[in-house]
Amino acid sequence: MIDPPANIQRRQQSINRVIRESDLIVALGGDGTLLRAARLVGEAEKPIMGINLGSLGFLTEFSVTEAKKSLLDFINGNYCQEQRMVLQLTLREKQGFAFNDCAINMGSAGRMIGISVYYGGNFVNKFVGDGIVVATPTGSTAYSLAAGGPVVYPTMSAFILTPLCPHTLAARPIILPAEHCIQLQLAGKSQKAIVSLDGQIRWLMDPEQQVTIRRPPFSVRLVIPREKSYFEILREKLKWAGSQQ
Repeated sequence: MIDPPANIQRRQQSINRVIRESDLIVALGGDGTLLRAARLVGEAEKPIMGINLGSLGFLTEFSVTEAKKSLLDFINGNYCQEQRMVLQLTLREKQGFAFNDCAINMGSAGRMIGISVYYGGNFVNKFVGDGIVVATPTGSTAYSLAAGGPVVYPTMSAFILTPLCPHTLAARPIILPAEHCIQLQLAGKSQKAIVSLDGQIRWLMDPEQQVTIRRPPFSVRLVIPREKSYFEILREKLKWAGSQQ
């Protein structure tokens, strides 16, 4: 059963009111829960603390055993936070935000697609293959990394473009400063494609349509553990085997 538009609007208004009146948003779950929380908070820029109830928990950096102490530390002003950039996406009349990434994937036809990339109005390249991922530095350790992209320090301001199964060995990931917008245009001879925002929101994209990606004027305020460095989290979550000795 589909909710009437009036019910959806009332629910969204209630969520917006809770966010406005809150000092801290606590995301209980896995990374997917925190990604949804980040989009709900949006321009309100309330700090978000992720408490991991899932498995990997790359973004939900606090464990259940650390939860009580971490909340008390926040109340007492003894906490750290980082400003993380967000993606603002526009496809015709649709508009949305992504914290990790935006991916354009081939649709149900299962045939390769061509995507022309423009940056600041300049043509970059046309990538032919399964699609492309545009990630934030925070999202560089998610879909982009699995597709062969680089790990980028999460507080940087940059777009990471990673082709998906490109049909040429010369196609490689590229990092661009976030000061200009990116346009991704689906080739006219391609089949319909799927635009995915954080793997949670999906839009249908027709040939010759264009997705515009820019950095909005707000960011996500992510509360992080004071005792852990980003590199410690990388070693723990990505199972890096290196040592100082």
